[in-house]
Amino acid sequence: MQEVTKILMFAYRRTNGQAEFFVLYRHDGTKSILSGHVGDNIPDETLEQAARRETIEELGVEPISLINLDHKEVVELKTWDKLSTEWAFLIEIPNKDVQYLEGDEEHGWYSLDELEEVLTWPNHQRVVSKIRQILSN
Repeated sequence: MQEVTKILMFAYRRTNGQAEFFVLYRHDGTKSILSGHVGDNIPDETLEQAARRETIEELGVEPISLINLDHKEVVELKTWDKLSTEWAFLIEIPNKDVQYLEGDEEHGWYSLDELEEVLTWPNHQRVVSKIRQILSN
């Protein structure tokens, strides 16, 4: 089983002072936040560098702020025979609609109160309480 390192990107924008989170509707019916690989053809890339790079590549915008949530989960991806160590980031992006890199997939914007229930994967859902703590301060 191949070991990989990924970042989970909780990308949000502020609309009328409220945080709205980008959720991707995948072709398989799942709803997820964005994710990306660390070190994608970039030797010695840090987690923070990967989060910034992936935000620019996948959403086409420069992050306003980027917070390492210090939340790590190890997930077995049986379909791809990979063991994925995933690190979560809270990423504020400019207040404009963006399109995911692959363009043909749909997405939606959800409030923090809606986020946990709309996400399909438990490892994504478990991060929401930490985000709530940060954004309420």
